[in-house]
Amino acid sequence: MQRHRLIVSAAAAVLAWVVPASAAPPEPDGEIASAPAAATWILIDARDHAGGRSGAAAVLFGVAQERGRSRQASLRVACFDGVTTVHIDTAALRLGSSAVAVTYSLDGGPFRPASWQAGADGSGLDLSADRAVAFVTELYGKTELRLALVRPLSVPFLFTFAVAGAEQSLGTMAERCRWSAAPEISDAGR
Repeated sequence: MQRHRLIVSAAAAVLAWVVPASAAPPEPDGEIASAPAAATWILIDARDHAGGRSGAAAVLFGVAQERGRSRQASLRVACFDGVTTVHIDTAALRLGSSAVAVTYSLDGGPFRPASWQAGADGSGLDLSADRAVAFVTELYGKTELRLALVRPLSVPFLFTFAVAGAEQSLGTMAERCRWSAAPEISDAGR
């Protein structure tokens, strides 16, 4: 009897070793870790330590999901010397190329393709100038942003942020940075 159990155990181990494991990437419509129920935009007067400039910044926390694991993510909007930037980041996100393909959805709508830049040190995603303003103003009146970082031969990072109240929370920054001259919203993220 013990010999029979040993053979069955060995066969199961060989089968587990021979059959390749498959990990499907999380689909945008699949199970998604949800962002905090209420958006909490944290507004601060910021200082750029590299250049000594001061300006306005807003930070929003959300969730990043990869391979079924969730971690905290941040979305930062900053304006220094009239130039607006958007930066999205999470721990363990490292990007190799400068142009990064993403798709994003607002309020559960269809995912739209966009191109962002890798952060200066290869971590995080950046948009700047007119593209950043167009993206941020596209959040006005919306409740949820989902952004998937598309990586070849790997599963995507899926970021989820509750963005309700963006127009009220970012109103002072919009005036200070003169966002009224922003490009059409349909050009955001391209």
